[in-house]
Formats: sequence, C-alpha cells, structure tokens
Amino acid sequence: MTRLPLRRSTLVVGLVCTLASGFADAQWVLLARRAIGRIEQMQQATPQTGEVLDTATVIIDAPAERVYAVIAQRIRGAQNVTVTRTEDANRTLEFSNGKQIASIHVSVLGDTLAQLLVSAAGAQPSPMPAIVDHILAACKELNVECERAQK
Repeated sequence: MTRLPLRRSTLVVGLVCTLASGFADAQWVLLARRAIGRIEQMQQATPQTGEVLDTATVIIDAPAERVYAVIAQRIRGAQNVTVTRTEDANRTLEFSNGKQIASIHVSVLGDTLAQLLVSAAGAQPSPMPAIVDHILAACKELNVECERAQK
C-alpha cells in the first residue's frame, strides 16, 4: 500500500529535478549566446616605461581550426607584420610590426565554438585597434557576427 505513494513522490521529485536542470542549462545557453561575438578588450600601461599591454578576447561561433586558419591567413597577409613564431598544433601565432609584439591563441570550446585570445605589448600607440579590425574582418569571412563590446 505505501509503495504506490512512494513511487509517485519519487517520480515527481525526479521530474522536478530534471526540469530544474533543464532550466539551468537554458539559462547558461542564453548567457553564453549573449557573449558570443562580443570582443572584450583591456589595456594597461606600465608606469616605468610607458609600454602598453593589451588583451582582447572573443568567443566565435565557428570551429577552432577554421577560426585559426582564417586569422593566421589574415596576419600573414598583413602589411608591415612579420610572423615570428607559429605553433599550428596549438593554434598559436606570434607576430610583430617592429615596435610591438603580439600573439593569438585559439581555444576549442565546443565542436563549433572557439575562443580567440590576443595579447600585445610594446610602445605606444597600441596595435590592438588594428588587430580588432582584422578580427572583425575574419568574423565576416567566417559568416559570423562579431562586434566591439560597449564600454
């Protein structure tokens, strides 16, 4: 006699837990979708030398290998830029314009989701605005939406 109410309550608890976890997943996906394509930047100048340290990151809705290939092709084709080191297996590339040095790294976040991280250091003015322009052009080439984050 007591087994039937116990089974029902177990079923109800299981159903509630399943729905709650689905809701949490949906919230996470919604939050992640808002972050995709938004290029975030941060800059810091060293007080002693005046050197600028810049970083930018963006999550791109495309496979990491494809993102790296497009970005690397754009960097290799850029004027006044020399590639100083490549690690294609790790999707990392270093490059310089003679006054500043920068590097990119593309990480796998999922089958069709990648994170692009760019860091640059050197004398003023910062190369990051030009690098972000290349990221925006690469996004267009990849047929994905990217934009600069609002400050």
